[in-house]
Amino acid sequence: METVGSRYEQQPVQHYAREVRRHLPATVFQRTPERLWWLPLHLGLIVALATYVVRGAPPWYVAVPCALLAGHSWGCLGFLAHETLHHAVVKSAKAERLIGYAGFGLYGLSPTLWSVWHNQAHHGHTGKPVVDPDGYGTLGFWQKSAVVRALEKMAPGSGYARSAAFLGVWFSIHSVLVLVFHSQRNDYYTHASRRVVYAESAALWSFWAGILALVGPYAFLFIYVLPLLVANALVMSYIATNHFLNPLTEVNDPLANTLSVTGPRWVERLHLQFGYHVEHHLFPMMSGRHAPAVRAVVVRLYGERYLSLPHRRALQLLYARPKLHGTHDTLIDPRTRATFNALAPGDLSMAAV
Repeated sequence: METVGSRYEQQPVQHYAREVRRHLPATVFQRTPERLWWLPLHLGLIVALATYVVRGAPPWYVAVPCALLAGHSWGCLGFLAHETLHHAVVKSAKAERLIGYAGFGLYGLSPTLWSVWHNQAHHGHTGKPVVDPDGYGTLGFWQKSAVVRALEKMAPGSGYARSAAFLGVWFSIHSVLVLVFHSQRNDYYTHASRRVVYAESAALWSFWAGILALVGPYAFLFIYVLPLLVANALVMSYIATNHFLNPLTEVNDPLANTLSVTGPRWVERLHLQFGYHVEHHLFPMMSGRHAPAVRAVVVRLYGERYLSLPHRRALQLLYARPKLHGTHDTLIDPRTRATFNALAPGDLSMAAV
């Protein structure tokens, strides 16, 4: 199988965005404040379920479904915060920050840190080794770092039992890693204050510590711990499939380094079209509401290169392939040295090399 680099000349994201924009109406790039209706809906459900668990003290087999519902709503709030902090929903910076707290507060994740980590570092350097904070790493990085070797055992496709917990915990773990390690190495704070990031993180963690002291460990298990696992699993089921199967790239080419995943239409709407990720990387400040329209244009112009899979199939591949890159275009198991091609335009088989 030919590699991504030899089959197509990679182009920067601006090249595609310029061409695709010519085929889209201006309304696609307007803010969508109507998305805010999701905020009271999900927060109301979360508060109602938590109140019931704390005051009603239901048996565990009732409290668990409550936790699952609350966790799903927390995950959906994360999708809303993601879109809002990309300036796609409201104009007010203060409103954006408040929605960021609502969406990422469960994880103790500072909205300021998210904006710098995700909007600047990830979108600015998608797929670039080391610089992109959302990459899992290379074989060389794995060989040099004991921390990477330990974390790789949790990765889907590693073959270790602990990888079963990946989806449920990784977003929280990664948030701490970015706060403690990545931000120091890659100087993410060029346009943000470290004091603000640390203060916001400490305030959120203190809030949840206070909730624990107030309701006790049993109720806390169902209003925080289990919902956190569910929210992690929901958001990571998209984030991991959106990038972990793709090649590394020196040029920020979203048709090479990003995968869109699809599902039932009602699920896509419920999750704010977050799976349309190639489209999102083309126009980060565009609401996901308009992503299907962008998809139609991208398929028409670049159909032979556009990478998309059903969400379920992408998750199957996620757990069937290692996550370390041996080269830019290959994934490698560091123990067996088995090598697989990363997703390639025009070929989604990911065959062994």
